[in-house]
Amino acid sequence: MNRKYILSLLLLLSVFSLSAFESNRLSFELNIEQEATNLNQFFYPVMPGDTIALNVISKHPESIVLQNTGGEIQNVKLNHWQYIAPSNSGDYSLILTDKTSHETMNVTIIVLVSASEQKGEYLNGYRIGNYPTVTYKNRNKYKVPDGFIEVTEANKDLFITPHFQLKQFLCKQASGWPKYLVLSPRLLIKLEHLLLELNKMGTPSNSLFIMSGYRTPYYNKSIGNVQFSRHVFGDAADVYVDENGDSSFDDLNNDGKINMSDAEIIYKIVSEIDNDPELTHLLGGMGKYNKNARHTFFIHVDTRGYKARW
Repeated sequence: MNRKYILSLLLLLSVFSLSAFESNRLSFELNIEQEATNLNQFFYPVMPGDTIALNVISKHPESIVLQNTGGEIQNVKLNHWQYIAPSNSGDYSLILTDKTSHETMNVTIIVLVSASEQKGEYLNGYRIGNYPTVTYKNRNKYKVPDGFIEVTEANKDLFITPHFQLKQFLCKQASGWPKYLVLSPRLLIKLEHLLLELNKMGTPSNSLFIMSGYRTPYYNKSIGNVQFSRHVFGDAADVYVDENGDSSFDDLNNDGKINMSDAEIIYKIVSEIDNDPELTHLLGGMGKYNKNARHTFFIHVDTRGYKARW
């Protein structure tokens, strides 16, 4: 087998792998309160009984149909609705269909378990710990969560966006079921953008390895991390690309080495997202970390609302 043939085969495999990635983006956009998405799979956490506003921007406004499996939908005007969440915590579905383009968006409404149900440091046997009693610099994003996503063996594999599952963001602390989680939809939008850009540049990636997602205040304190870590508030993830499943950063620049230069490819993409005037709502912190005895190289990404770098 000659060198030219091998190179052609590798190029063909690369093109095939890239084409296998589906961005799963639709021609219409859904706005849920302050979040906007055109992903065909999405999620939104809401407190029991709360009312949220929904509206769709579409080229075919008369063709949009909204259905639900729980809660109550009230029509406001064309493509504008109010959704009243069920009073019981759990997972419910909103299904939006464009009858002209035949596109469908599935939105999982996750009704939270109220933080008021926490007894001491525990919620239903799961150790949460104690959130800070003061708000960092009076920033709204550092408020104590109102509620938690309940994750069970039954829903842990749920895809909350096209390329990410609920279980990927669980805290690492050992426990039985159920477990509890705080997770921002905005973080998932940013991670999906990052994944899309990786594939556009020729790095086939079907997901990102989430080395650390949510951390309970208890776990965060146990590993000696800072009190106001964004992980505690559910809008941060430490990520790397690991398509071959070897628990190490992949060789993204194809130089035959695994080092910080591979992680810096993700760092650069996130910087571009943060500097995009159309994506200012995704602005956040970012840090790069070297490999050590416990983990490979990784990049911290969050959506804290202002730029921070380390």
